[in-house]
Amino acid sequence: MQQRSRNACSTRPLRGAFSLIISEEGGVVTQEANMDQSTAVAPSMKPAAESTSTLLVLGAGPKAVSIAAKRHMLAKLGYPVPHLHIIDRQGVASHWSGHAGFTDGNQLLGTRPEKDIGFPYLSACWGDKALNKAVAKEMLHLSWHGYLIDQLRYSNWIDRGRTRPTHSEWSKYIQWAAGKVELDLCVAEVMRIGTTADQKNWQLTCQPSAGGTPFTLTGDGLVMTGPGTPITIPGQPEEHPCIMDGASFWLRIEEFVKLRLQVKKPLNIGVIGAGETAAAIVVALVDALRSSAFIEVISPYGVIYSRDEGFEENRLFSDPDGRLASLYGAHQHAANWLQLSERDRREFLKRTDRGVFSLNAMKEINNAENVRSVLGTVRRIHANETTVRVDSEYDGKMKHDEYDYVVVARGFDALWFRKLLDEDTYTRMAAVTQSFDARAIEHAIAVDLSLEDFTPKLHLPMLAGLAQGPGFPNLSCLGLLSDRILASY
Repeated sequence: MQQRSRNACSTRPLRGAFSLIISEEGGVVTQEANMDQSTAVAPSMKPAAESTSTLLVLGAGPKAVSIAAKRHMLAKLGYPVPHLHIIDRQGVASHWSGHAGFTDGNQLLGTRPEKDIGFPYLSACWGDKALNKAVAKEMLHLSWHGYLIDQLRYSNWIDRGRTRPTHSEWSKYIQWAAGKVELDLCVAEVMRIGTTADQKNWQLTCQPSAGGTPFTLTGDGLVMTGPGTPITIPGQPEEHPCIMDGASFWLRIEEFVKLRLQVKKPLNIGVIGAGETAAAIVVALVDALRSSAFIEVISPYGVIYSRDEGFEENRLFSDPDGRLASLYGAHQHAANWLQLSERDRREFLKRTDRGVFSLNAMKEINNAENVRSVLGTVRRIHANETTVRVDSEYDGKMKHDEYDYVVVARGFDALWFRKLLDEDTYTRMAAVTQSFDARAIEHAIAVDLSLEDFTPKLHLPMLAGLAQGPGFPNLSCLGLLSDRILASY
């Protein structure tokens, strides 16, 4: 076991909702240079030797726990696995709980809960079919179904029609899974990201959330997870009583509930955005304010589009390269994300994920007579003490609208961590990514979800949608995500 300061990460097992201790399994999976993209074959299933290889994961949400769970089950089956250290300043699945922003915890999960940390349970990189099936069977113990059975709630869930859980319930599932896999968690905030002098390893300088002495974690690879920081609009102040974003809105939801009983005339509220973040906020506003507000959704389309959820669309989320479908030996042509042109891939992402509302959100909004869509791309906002002016453009023409409150729900910046990079690492990454241009990075994501031509390995699943498949930035293929990343080690 690697020894670290008590200020770094507590090694004391925690009991209750979940238990966190440091795992002692180790080992390295090597991948032959001429091996096909997703066919790294593990050695024979015998106990693996201890290894000093270490993978760092920033963020303790579903992606991190899926990696930890897959690693745990691979070690149980005798596969060599890296050490794994997960760093989060608030704890496991905090952004889903309803206590840390990003949600109030009462919103329904956008994906089916069966798409859990092991989905799609069709690994293709751990040996022959029998070995891959063994991994899938082990992962089933940590499935959504396994969680409900453990909580004596499985039959109740079935009898209620397999309902979607709330975000809060989903966080409890992720915490339950974390407790089952001996998660090595550092409750700390990363203050600086750099590399060793030889540029072969990452070095993370961390400040314990509970206070104490800063510490350093070193690893061969780094995985960046989490939503990132909210995207802002020119003119948007850092703090303003009438302006919120996709994270801070949820901390003020009770304020709107009280306003419903206080206002003498309906409030005018603008929600800027066309994706699921905006959808959840609109639904929450309708529920909190009811007829005490007029809510306008401002988007470049002028129409609120709903998500396509047919088999063909869902299949590309679960099996983007068609490799798993080929195991069935069925159709001559299987859907393959990598065969689509960039234009068609971007159109797919817009129609199924980034620029649409979920079907559940649309059901709520369709019944709300006080919700309308407004055409325009917001260029700037101007705030005074009591109102917010929004400048938007469409077809070369500008217009101006005033609102009592504005929520900027345009999504989150997946490159938020660039401000933490030391000068040398920033310079090297800028050379690879054209000064951190998001589109350049999207093209440069390799099969293991890492940034090509950069060492040490930096895995960026939140930016892997265009190059590797639409499910990697979200919850649609967590089991495949963990396969891709762990196979590199």
